[in-house]
Amino acid sequence: MYDYEDTLYLSAMDEQELLVLLADWMTNPNYDYIAKLFHKYCEMALGDRNGTSMFKRLEEVVNDYNNSGHGKAILQEYDSRMGKAFILCVVTNLMNQVHERVLQSGELCYMDASASFELLNTSITLLYTSCMVGALPLGLFITSDESEITLEKALNLLKTILSQHDFFGRGPQVGPKVFLTDDSSAERNALKLCWPEGKDSL
Repeated sequence: MYDYEDTLYLSAMDEQELLVLLADWMTNPNYDYIAKLFHKYCEMALGDRNGTSMFKRLEEVVNDYNNSGHGKAILQEYDSRMGKAFILCVVTNLMNQVHERVLQSGELCYMDASASFELLNTSITLLYTSCMVGALPLGLFITSDESEITLEKALNLLKTILSQHDFFGRGPQVGPKVFLTDDSSAERNALKLCWPEGKDSL
């Protein structure tokens, strides 16, 4: 928008023409008008943020991603009547390479959740390991809440898109040896249920 206004300033021959251009909403709509148009476009193109059409579109995106060869993703659609949380799990090719080539991926896994990124307050949880070069990702999932049952379901879904050679050959059913988490009983309990052989630490 600001770039467009700069273009208007540069295109005006004199101050009078600039005033006319800036005052005319046909050529220079204000921010609120543009924001309303954008929201209207989103509703028409994608539907509500929690609507059926949004999940249909997201399912298409997940299918396209799985067919692209860039990694794997799996989606559980949100359904409040059935008590199903929204879950989207992603494992990229980079993450697969870390699993297969970095020894530490089988020894140590950090689990870190962050929220409040957008209006629906979905939570993004990243699994990663560390080595000499720093932190390296192992997988991620996005959920509609951070309850223990949702985290357990998300971890089990994530396991379905991991290969048998992941966690440096230990496999997705065994998982890494040690987990480091936030001070969250939901995270620790979910990890214990999904990977009982792993030891957890704060």
